[in-house]
Order: sequence, then structure tokens, then C-alpha cells
Amino acid sequence: MTFIFYDTETTGLAAGYDQILQFAAIVTDDDFNVLEESNLRCRFLPHVVPSPTALIVTHVLPSDVEKAPLSHYEMIRAIRALFEKYKPVVSVGYNSISFDEGMLRHAFYQTLNPIYLTNTKGNMRMDALRAAHAASEFAPGVLTIPTDDKGKERFKLELLAPANGLIHDDAHEAMSDTHATLELARLIRGKAPRVWEALYRMRSKQGALDFLEEEEVFCCTDMMFGQSSIMATKLAVNPDNGSEVVVFDLSHDSANYLDIPQKDAASLLKTSPRPIRIVKTSQQPILMPADLRNERVAGHDLPMEELRDRARRVKEHPTFGAYIAQAVANRYEERQPSAYVEDRMYDGFPSYKDSALMEEFHAVPWEERWDVVSRIEDERMRELGQRLIYLERPDVLDKETRARFDAWRRKRMMTEGEVPWDTVASVRREVAELRAEDDGTNAALLDEIEGLVEAVYVLMG
Repeated sequence: MTFIFYDTETTGLAAGYDQILQFAAIVTDDDFNVLEESNLRCRFLPHVVPSPTALIVTHVLPSDVEKAPLSHYEMIRAIRALFEKYKPVVSVGYNSISFDEGMLRHAFYQTLNPIYLTNTKGNMRMDALRAAHAASEFAPGVLTIPTDDKGKERFKLELLAPANGLIHDDAHEAMSDTHATLELARLIRGKAPRVWEALYRMRSKQGALDFLEEEEVFCCTDMMFGQSSIMATKLAVNPDNGSEVVVFDLSHDSANYLDIPQKDAASLLKTSPRPIRIVKTSQQPILMPADLRNERVAGHDLPMEELRDRARRVKEHPTFGAYIAQAVANRYEERQPSAYVEDRMYDGFPSYKDSALMEEFHAVPWEERWDVVSRIEDERMRELGQRLIYLERPDVLDKETRARFDAWRRKRMMTEGEVPWDTVASVRREVAELRAEDDGTNAALLDEIEGLVEAVYVLMG
């Protein structure tokens, strides 16, 4: 299997509203031998005001961004080309499933490219942060985990890499982070092969579903929310989302819960410690064979026969699983449609006809793309396609259409109200707050950001 290790640097944290500025990738074979490296950078999108905090973290100067060789659209097309060159691939980032994946999906969505490129058509994904979590739980001693002044384990890559002797010369620079991620994967696979193999199986939703079906008792970990590892058994599946599987914590005596009334089932999703966990099978859950349990796993000291008996009692109860499954399905209020097209990415798939038109969009000259996108029936994709032409090649638009998009851009950047993206006003406030706290280290960068914002103000005003 081919691997693509990657990292992104962005203008901020709001997927759909911020943008990727840098995409660094290292392509390897199944033995982690490097086949190719790619380091892509792009310029600011015309309607995006970058977060000063994000630029400080990544040490990115606006003047350097504006010198980048690619537009945002050109960079996203290059990313897609890299995945298609090597498919099927396993993409691996660090905290990528929680962050970078979302940024990539929104970038694909807003440029009329396949949204689920990283986990469809044979492509799968892993997260090296989850590999580090799994190694710390099930292969103690393989990794040195740094701690803070309160003794809490810290898994930030800029701390974990040097603690384990991994090269990480420039934290928060995408290529440096990518090299560190690759070295971390080599370390875990080499020193904790069973942990790596178990996680590798979870690289696809189907692999996780098969594991949960085959294993009566297993270890389950979700350190993202500070929960302990547990001995668990599959209980039910969310009837509205087949990717979500409910498991029961076998360190709990099920007799305390099995006969709960349906109206009280939802309370078990909130009580602490929770007897119920929700496993998201499409997001590389940390599921391990029962024989890897140790003292860090709640219920590890119970005899296996007792664990199996508890699992059977939970599974065979006539109502408990069904009540919990429905409570999981009902745990969120129905989401109302957003006024912003950026928030409607998951509101259905484009039709085959529209998907074909989206591919045609990329193949024809810019002068012909308005006609192509006007034939797309999906309102979201039509709006995004028309916007994309304006952002990339406004010169091909007629005067009236361009003026309409100019007004949209001005409203977007200059609004004073509460919106889910950074504006000139919000960035001005953020710069002032950062200056008040800065000891001079970031003065030059803040000057550049302020200059960028004031230039936008003059242009838009």
C-alpha cells in the first residue's frame, strides 16, 4: 500500500471559511521508503482575512504568502493530482482527522472537486496522533510522553517529536511536521507492531465495523475527551447513522443499567463515568484485541470469562440496546439549513449529471466555465462554481456579474456583525489584543498583518 504523509498550514481554524496556505506531503511505499515529496503553497483567497493568531503560530508573513506560486484553486488541483497519481493510498497526518481532513474536504467542496477524495475509491486514512495515543496505552515505554507541570500527558507534535529523538526542526511548518509524522509512524510500527497493525485495520470504516462484529470483548480508547481506556463490547448501531456504533463499558456491572426505562436511556450518555461509548467507525477508532489489555484499561483485572458473561447479558437483553441506540440517534436537535453555502457541504451528494459537469468545469478554458456551471442543478455547487470563476478569473466575467461579486466580497470582509469568519473589524481587534500582550517578538508580523488589513479596508471602503 502507498502512504501519503501530509500536513497543512492554514489562515485559521474555521473549516469552510479559512483556507489552506501550505500542503506538504511525503509519499512512501508500504515499507515507508520515500517515493516523492511535494510542498505546495498558495496565495490568500481574495475574500479571506487571515487570523493573526494563526499566522503567529505558523510564523507566516503575509508578504511571503502573496509571493506564493499558486492560487488556491491551482494548489487544490495539485493536491488532487497527487492523490490520483498514487491511488489507492493511505493518507496519514497528525491530528488530521479532527482538523486537516476538514480543511481538505471544504477546499475540495469549494473548488468543485470530489469531497471524499481521501476515503473513497480505495483511498483510506489514518491519524498519527491516534497512533501515539494507542501506543501510550497499549505499548507503554515505546514512546516518551512529555507532561506538563501538573503531570498531564501532552501529545502535541512539537513536544512529542523531540522527546522521542525525532527530527522536528521547525514546528508548525508543514513539511517539518510531515517529516516528524513519518518518523513517528516508523517508530511506532517498528517498536509496537501489534498496535500499529490494529490501527491499520481501522484505516477504513469497514475494517472497524468488521472488528466490532468479530470481537465479543475488546479494548476501546478515546483520549480526545480525557476518557480512560475500557474493556468493551458492541451493544448497538445508531439507526440513523451506520458509522456510529454504541459499545458498553464492561468495567460496569450491567445489572445497574439493563432495566432502565426508555425515557431515562439518554441519561447514560451524559453520566460520569459513562457506561456507554460511541465509536465513530469512519474516524479510525482506537480498538484493540482484548489480549493487549493492561492496567491502564478499566476492567482489565476481570477474568475473561466474566467479561464475556457481562457482554452476553448486555447483548441479549430485550430492550437495553434498542433504547440506547435510539437515545444516541436523538442526542442532537435537528440541524436547520444554514444561510451560508460553506455550511451545507454535508447536505447531500451532487447527482451523477452534476458530478460530470463539475469534471467538465475543470477541463474547459475559463471563458467557457460559466456556461458549464450554469447547467449544474445542485444550487450549492452552482453557487460555488460561479464564485470560483470570480475568485480565479474575474476578467472573464461581464461587468454586471463582476460588480455583483465585488459587492459580495465587500460585504463579506467589511461586515461588523457576528459571522463565522474573520473580518477586517475582527482582525483589527485581534491585532490590538496581541500587541498589548506582545513583548516585541511578533511586532514585525503584526505590522504586516495590520498593513494587509488596512489595505483591504481602503480597497473595500
